[in-house]
Amino acid sequence: MHFSALFLILLAGLMMGSFVVPMKAMPQWEFENSWLLFCFMGLVVFPTLVALVTVPHLGQVLLTAPRRSLLLATSCGLGYGCGSVLFGLGVRELGMGLAYSIVAGLSSSFGSLIPWASGRGQPLGYSLLLWLGVVVMLSGVAICCVAGGERAKNLGATPQESANPRRLYLGLAICISSGILVCFQNLGLAFGAGITQQAHQLGATVRDAPNAVWLIIMNCGFVATVIYYGRLISRRGNWKQYGVKTLPYFCLALLMAVMWEGCLVGYGAGANELGPLGPSVGWPIMTSNTWSAATGEWRGAGRRAVSIMMLGIGVLLTAVFILGWASTKA
Repeated sequence: MHFSALFLILLAGLMMGSFVVPMKAMPQWEFENSWLLFCFMGLVVFPTLVALVTVPHLGQVLLTAPRRSLLLATSCGLGYGCGSVLFGLGVRELGMGLAYSIVAGLSSSFGSLIPWASGRGQPLGYSLLLWLGVVVMLSGVAICCVAGGERAKNLGATPQESANPRRLYLGLAICISSGILVCFQNLGLAFGAGITQQAHQLGATVRDAPNAVWLIIMNCGFVATVIYYGRLISRRGNWKQYGVKTLPYFCLALLMAVMWEGCLVGYGAGANELGPLGPSVGWPIMTSNTWSAATGEWRGAGRRAVSIMMLGIGVLLTAVFILGWASTKA
């Protein structure tokens, strides 16, 4: 059993569930300002530096890697970038905990099934457990959506707002779309295996080789981010906000980027150690819900809404366990 790899993936999930928290301490910037700065450091600066430091002969790796792997990694990166844009909007609409539960649950489900479908000769036990985990995961997502509806009714500022589900439905649609697109990040790691193999052949360690793939996925993902949020900032005339609280807010965005890069490196190393079916293990979820509770996102939502959300989290945790168990049968 690959305990060290599973530990790395769980540690990556801890960082993934925490990286958005510093944004709550940046009230004098608009959301798009904070998100764009984080994305620049987290999707461009850090992946590039990590790849340069950990992957020997990086330029040669990218020049000699299979073209099919390069094309698929690039395409997945662009798709992930669109999902990242929607994820940021989903967090703004629904809050960190609920948005994470929906997006991570859906991306885990699709990100598990697509590599499984593209592979050949998977053991029957692995396939059955994988499908069971995906069904349980989707059930957990549905329960979390119900909890979001209960919270929306209880947190409306007025009776009219409480009765109007438009914002909830918009947020759910954004998060569902994001969950489908964000899984392209996971798929990029799976379909970019040729790049990982080439990096390993040219001297990168097994744990560091995936960083060459992350470089492509993250850099391409930033394209959609800078197009959308850069245009939004220009339209609203908010570039000047970068002159307010510049140093402390820059440090907070840097902290977000460090946790995000740590998540990528830890997950890439753990999934790579699990072998060719490693990327089919579920994407860890739960830390964000702890932070959302600690920061008061569910305060005033009502006991029923909180109870339903806790049930949804329990179901999602069960799904993560099943998907992790499935990896031991591969």
